[in-house]
Amino acid sequence: ASTTPLPALLARRTNAQVRAMAVHTSGFARWRAIVEPPVSGHTTSIESLTARVNEIIERQVRRAPEDWFWVHDRWKTPFPNFLLERYKRGVFVPGNGSVKPFRILIRSGNWLGDAVMSVPAVQTIKRGRPDAYVTMAAPETIAEMWKIVPEVDAVIALPQKSLFAAARILRKAPAFDVAILFPNSLRTALEVFLAGIPRRVGFSGHSRRWLLNQRPRQTKARGIVHQSYRYLELATTIGAKVRPEFPPAKPVDRQRADLRFALCPGAEYGPAKRWLPERFTEVAREIAARLPVRWILFGIASDRAVGNQIAGALGEKCVNRIGQTTLSELIAELRQCDLLLTNDTGTMHLGSWLRIPTVSIFGSTEPKRTGPLGAGHRILRHHVECSPCFLRQCPLDFRCMREITASEVTTAVLQVVLSAPSPGAGSG
Repeated sequence: ASTTPLPALLARRTNAQVRAMAVHTSGFARWRAIVEPPVSGHTTSIESLTARVNEIIERQVRRAPEDWFWVHDRWKTPFPNFLLERYKRGVFVPGNGSVKPFRILIRSGNWLGDAVMSVPAVQTIKRGRPDAYVTMAAPETIAEMWKIVPEVDAVIALPQKSLFAAARILRKAPAFDVAILFPNSLRTALEVFLAGIPRRVGFSGHSRRWLLNQRPRQTKARGIVHQSYRYLELATTIGAKVRPEFPPAKPVDRQRADLRFALCPGAEYGPAKRWLPERFTEVAREIAARLPVRWILFGIASDRAVGNQIAGALGEKCVNRIGQTTLSELIAELRQCDLLLTNDTGTMHLGSWLRIPTVSIFGSTEPKRTGPLGAGHRILRHHVECSPCFLRQCPLDFRCMREITASEVTTAVLQVVLSAPSPGAGSG
């Protein structure tokens, strides 16, 4: 409950005791005054003393609830900042007390890459108040990813085809206090509206303004803003303190006798994001000739033809796992890899979040908006006159990708490996 700390402040400053008094009805035209034992505030923090005052009020209310009257709602959720990090009265949770959770539903993006880029915002929201219980609602295809985020308390997998089925699933869950929508789509707003969640937060757009009752204004940035910061901006509008942390990639262990490099040659978004398979093959073959490395191919079922082409050229230096892994298996196997060579894909974002050094090839998209964040990653991109076009398929001659040579990518991979400190460096 929202409580003024003034009694505790006065007690500390004047070395006075705090005494609580209540008046109860004991009969017709008869009342009884009850004076509580004194509470000393000399050695107690202001927060603890204020919590004691709340406990006394609670005890008096329970004694005669029919006599209780309060002129304002002490349990109101602050608007718009229901995250309490910037709350002027502060937040205090007694160590011996249980707190009713404030249930926050966060609707994840539908693509794996978008989901990973929103992880810092989810972590920020979780830190926003001590009673936050965060539930992620995500499409079935990417729900497993959220289960390894420590700040997420529960995950709800949603069917992608039926809006009403998704709404029914959300309605069956324990009641949520608020829903935060990361995607800007009309469908996600309809999901939480039909689920009956009382407060619905998200940026306006796609004709969904009428479905949201908290619509923060999105700032108009000068220049290109990374998508992760867009999600963090939404967190700031509801009271969070943003402390962006993008850990660096772990260095490659150059002393290992059997390095494992991951290769993701596909891109579900479309062919405009896929570098030439024969150049991936050339790079992988050159790296395998210089380092004790085995390449592990990852991708979805539609990438099998490209995977077979690369695996056939590399022979025993390659393990082809394309179309054979679930998302949870992909996460487990990526964690065993020392480096990831990839197009701009969800696997790229997943790898960088798992702190695997990535060498990423960009064509039709903009690395300043969706590239890996944190030190230790390499991005290759040739800015031609038509890029970034954000098209799924190139209507011209694929020049943005053709201009990136195999030797450039080979050099980038070697730079990542050789930049890692050797085990004996700095000793003496």
